[in-house]
Amino acid sequence: MKYTKKLNPLQSMVKKPKRLETRLIIWVTGLCVLQALMFGGLVYQITAQSLNDHIGDKALAVATSIAASNNVVQALNNPQKLTAINQEIENLRQLTGADFIVIGDKNAHRVVHPDSNKLGKRMVGGDSQAALQGERYISIAKGSLGESIRGKVPVYDAQGDIIGLVSVGFLVQSIEPLIQERIVEVMIWGVLLVILSIIAAVLIGRRVRNAIFGLQPDEIARLFSEQDAILNTMRSGVIALDPDGRVRKLTQRACEILDKPTACINQDLMLSDLLPEHAEFLLRNQRRKMVGFELFAADKRLVLSRFSLQVQGQADGILLTLRPADELEYLSQQLTKVQAFAELLRVQTHDYSNKLNLIGALIQMGKSDEAIELIGQESQGSQAQIHHLLEHIQDPVLAGLLVGKYHKARELNVTLELNPDSLLGAIARTEMLERVVSILGNLIDNAIDAAIRASNERTPYVRVTVDETSKTLLFDVEDSGFGVGDDHEVIFTPQYSSKAGAEHGIGLYLVKTNLDSCGGSLEIGESDLKGARLSVYIPK
Repeated sequence: MKYTKKLNPLQSMVKKPKRLETRLIIWVTGLCVLQALMFGGLVYQITAQSLNDHIGDKALAVATSIAASNNVVQALNNPQKLTAINQEIENLRQLTGADFIVIGDKNAHRVVHPDSNKLGKRMVGGDSQAALQGERYISIAKGSLGESIRGKVPVYDAQGDIIGLVSVGFLVQSIEPLIQERIVEVMIWGVLLVILSIIAAVLIGRRVRNAIFGLQPDEIARLFSEQDAILNTMRSGVIALDPDGRVRKLTQRACEILDKPTACINQDLMLSDLLPEHAEFLLRNQRRKMVGFELFAADKRLVLSRFSLQVQGQADGILLTLRPADELEYLSQQLTKVQAFAELLRVQTHDYSNKLNLIGALIQMGKSDEAIELIGQESQGSQAQIHHLLEHIQDPVLAGLLVGKYHKARELNVTLELNPDSLLGAIARTEMLERVVSILGNLIDNAIDAAIRASNERTPYVRVTVDETSKTLLFDVEDSGFGVGDDHEVIFTPQYSSKAGAEHGIGLYLVKTNLDSCGGSLEIGESDLKGARLSVYIPK
């Protein structure tokens, strides 16, 4: 029998994450309720204090008016008039809305009081002595009718002597209904505010949900954690940048490749802090994609790719991926070159097949001399170049490079000649050999392209000279092109290219970075082929 654990409804409710709209409603409503309670308490205090002050001022004003009345002064001096003044004061009490008006003699005994049974008795509350000493004031005290707000004023006779006091009071319990009326109004507005906050929370929640593609906060957090884990487990380093070069995302692998501490991940960095030699180049022409671009940084050869980040159809920065050019990547590049060379051989095989058919036809026609002459023309230049190359270039990698460039030039109808005075031994250092191959290969490619552009005016021609001294490797590459102009610095910038197409403009930049990495130098001059001569000097 299969057993399935069943969760009770409370556990299911606790485990199930709340939706964004629910959280916003709870948070906003809770905040508004808290604000409403705090605001209500504040309004209650302010209202109560304001009413108390107003009632106290009113009581004091009424008491002052009564104390200045001649009838009150005469009644205090002549007890026979107290009965008449009692009725007058009662009418005034009803008119002003006071809860009591009490007049006392100079001994604080009541001579006027709304309750006739309390006449002649001493005034209670303990707040009458100051008035008998000449002070006007407002007090809160508990008397025979209850706690009240009182205004107390002394009564003076014609000679200026104090002959009694007047006490006008409003009971505290009669003020409470006025305060409660105000609080009810505040509570109504508070409830309306809470309802409005719930509606606003729902609308805000929907807007936020649409902005984050319908994802809930828990899903966003999980997605962020997953993507961060994926990026940090990749063998390639990843650097995401703002358009101005500010680092938006930096992975641990990128820090390892660039020999930077992992603490850099949480720092505010610019691309110039990570790749100072190449930052300016990488931030220009950001829409142009680069794949498999080689450069030297952090004392190592790196393979870098650059992609433009597009958000809603707008450029929002660039993404860089980089990795060390290890053996697997090197073999992959070599395989690509072999494939290109195989394609070149296929084309040449087709060309030679046509020429063999021509030679066969000449022989069948009995024109042997013409066939022999064609064979000699076809093989003389190629064999001489290859024989001279293998005889004078002892390094097999460089020899293979020059053979490949020779065949490429022939396919493009460009004559490529290795100077008969060339002589070069083997290069023992692997990293030096890789840089030399990159430098020489890019220079020859540029020379072939330059010669082709000038082919309408003169025969395309490229001459290569390789030599060495005890301390220096020397390379000269000359072409029959139009030259490089007067501004020699601009040709080494990554944006410069005399050719059309986004794939051009980085060859000479690679030459410069490789020369900088191995401490070499380059001179530009004019060739007797009417084009440019680029001379490279690399210390061994």
